[in-house]
Amino acid sequence: MSCPDCFKGGVHHEHGTATGKEETLYGKNCYIASAPASSTSKSAILFLTDAYGLDLINNKLLADKYAAQTGFKVVVPDIIPGGPAPIYLMNTMYEVTAPVAWLDIWGQLRRISAIFVAITTMVPFMYRAAPAGAYPHVLKFARAMRADLPAGAKMGVAGFCWGGFGSTKLCTETAVEGGSEKLIDAQYCGHPSGLTVPDMVLDAVSKLKVPYSMAIGGEDFVLGKAQVLQTEAALKQKVGEPEENNYEIRSYPVSLFEGMDVSCAALLMHK
Repeated sequence: MSCPDCFKGGVHHEHGTATGKEETLYGKNCYIASAPASSTSKSAILFLTDAYGLDLINNKLLADKYAAQTGFKVVVPDIIPGGPAPIYLMNTMYEVTAPVAWLDIWGQLRRISAIFVAITTMVPFMYRAAPAGAYPHVLKFARAMRADLPAGAKMGVAGFCWGGFGSTKLCTETAVEGGSEKLIDAQYCGHPSGLTVPDMVLDAVSKLKVPYSMAIGGEDFVLGKAQVLQTEAALKQKVGEPEENNYEIRSYPVSLFEGMDVSCAALLMHK
């Protein structure tokens, strides 16, 4: 949510049809991707979406993939205050950032119009749906979801962009307020938005020793290379080497996380 690219992308209708179902859980409409019938696992993953929420089929398709590959139930709550960002912003942001020749009058007019739409849509969204402001709702939902899991089951969380703030902060929480049992058993985030680094990541990794994985683009606008290096250095100094302490920050040449989209589940099963 902190840069134009956060609102760009594609809608993956051609990649299949969502196979889960929508129902109300703990007062929120949710998309639920059930584990395959062959799975005996009772564990679950809380999926915190990007700014487009349940309106973007990509999020539902990824939840289906998580469930199919891990054998866990995946719950995707519609938890963004006031609702997700409108899908049309994808096309709007391409209009804003596409090259236009100076003498292309109609092109310049289209860009000016797109800029107006982007500002009048994004600014109100960022104000009402700031990740920090939404976090109490995320925490309440996560604790309710954890409480409903059977004994011995584990719960992971995956957060993308908007959801990365909540997934990171949930690592510092106990299953019940004032308790000692950790709320989350493993965490994965991709291109997390709104983090205060290195402090939030240090807390997430060190407070309750939750396995923590982050994927970040090498030219990410939200967390630049200097901030990533600073965070990695702080983690090594305070917590130790990643291989010995169940955390990782993976930086990629481009903002693509293919091959990392089941990291949360992998950490959860390992733990």
